[in-house]
Parts: sequence; C-alpha cells; structure tokens
Amino acid sequence: MKHASVSQVGIVGGGELGQALGRALFRRKVTIEFYDKVDERSTISTLQRLVHANEVLFLCVPSWENRAVAKEIARAATKPRTVLSFSKGVESGFVTIDKALAEHLGEGHTYGLAYGPMVAEELAVGRPAATVLGLSDMNWYDRLSELLGKAKVYCEPTSDLQGLAVCGVLKNVYAIAFGMNDGLHLGKNVKGQLAVLVLREMRQLLIHLEADPQLAEGLAGLGDLITTGISDASFNYQVGKTIAEGIADDGIKSEGLNTLKQLGQKLETRRYPVLDVLYRTIYHYESLAAFEKLVVDTQ
Repeated sequence: MKHASVSQVGIVGGGELGQALGRALFRRKVTIEFYDKVDERSTISTLQRLVHANEVLFLCVPSWENRAVAKEIARAATKPRTVLSFSKGVESGFVTIDKALAEHLGEGHTYGLAYGPMVAEELAVGRPAATVLGLSDMNWYDRLSELLGKAKVYCEPTSDLQGLAVCGVLKNVYAIAFGMNDGLHLGKNVKGQLAVLVLREMRQLLIHLEADPQLAEGLAGLGDLITTGISDASFNYQVGKTIAEGIADDGIKSEGLNTLKQLGQKLETRRYPVLDVLYRTIYHYESLAAFEKLVVDTQ
C-alpha cells in the first residue's frame, strides 16, 4: 500500500540548516512551519502548536537540546509523530542522540537520524546534498526519502541507527584534527596522510563500539568528513584550527569537543593514535608538537 506524500513539515530550530531545508522544501510547495526560541525565526507561537499541526518534525537544534525537545514533543503529541534529527552529538556517558530520542519517543512515535554531507549554504541555493537515513521504523523510509529528495537531499537507508549515530559524532571529532593540521600549516600532503589515518581509525572505533565499520566509508563517514570536516564551513574544523593557532576561546563549546571528552572517559584512547593525541593536547594540555609528530612521522 502506497502512503500519501508528506506535504507539510514542522522544523524545530531556525538556524542555518533549518532555514536551508525549509527554503528548499518550500520551493517544491511543501508547507513549512518553524518554531525557534528566537521569536523572529518562528512562524508559530509554541512548540506544542507545531507538534499538533505537523505529523513530520525535523530537529535542527544543537545536539544538547535534542532530549529536551523530544521530551516536549512526547508531552505535546496527541497522535503519532515522526521526528528526524539532523544533530550530531553525545550526552554524558556517551549517550548518543538516537538513545535520547528513543527514551522519550520510543512508544508510539517514529524517530530517526539524517547524517551526511549537507552544507546549509549549498542547500539554500538549490545545490544537491546526500544523507544516510536511519529510522526506528523503516516503513517511513520511502516517504522521508521522497520528501528530502524534493530538497535535493538524496538518501541511503541504514538499519544500524546506533552505528549511524556513532559515525556522525566521530566525524565531528576528526574535523578538529583537520583544523589543527591547517592551523599548524602542515600542508596538503600531511592532510592526505591524516585522512588515511582517520578513516582507518574510524573503522576501528566503530567495531569497538559495536557498529558497522562500513559506515566509515559511506556518506555519514568519509562523505561528511570531506564535505564539512575539512572546510571553513565546519565549526569543529574552526575549533581545531584556532586551538592550533593559539587563539581559541577558553569557553568554546562544540559537539566535537564534547564527544572527544566523552570518548576519552569511555575508551582506552592509546589504541587510537589520532583520537589519543587530540585528547591529550586539548584536555591534558600536551604540546601541539605531539600532534605534528604523529602525522609527520607516519609518512
């Protein structure tokens, strides 16, 4: 039985990505409603009203806000809702976003993640993007894939929702490493070597964390890393670059930094050289020479 196409979406978060997705879908005559804590970004007065009015909800908020938003959606919903998060991050204890969503939306609702190369500035002007969709109920895949296709976001499915969540947060961590490479002016040759080390290490970490290692070579791993992890458009890349240049704000907050801290507390980082040197230089104030030595000496 073919389900009706999704013709209306509620977007929580009116930042760059939320606005870009909204504009891209609106151009294809999908009705879009926004709720944001900043009134000027909202088209509806409360999150509760957004939930009541929309069967499909996109979460385009910082990762640390996903749990609170999911909890509010569950409280407000009077009918089943499908909630798709575009955020990448972890909570204390390395609790990934899929777990936080499951805790509040696992009964009666569908939840999922969309991770891949999606630069907001490019989506906003109609350029194509791609993502991996992991859902608690894969019966929703065709409808969401069709919907995102209207925004020129082309989808691949995965049943490994936890693996997808882990892959996405690892990308954020390794984006910091690429930023440090450029902040230290180590050059493109060393960046190529670093990319090989990172891809190998991502596969090993996915295995250790009981996820599918092939995700590292797909859109949510290598694809997203190349697109958003080694460019000025990536906040985590900028974090790494400013740390290497010695101009980072002491109070800086990023999803990559938080994930790195959680991994350092969860794993024996010495098994993963790039992760280990990032953890030691950022959280134990080891000299940046340790990072340079790692990437240069492995050539």
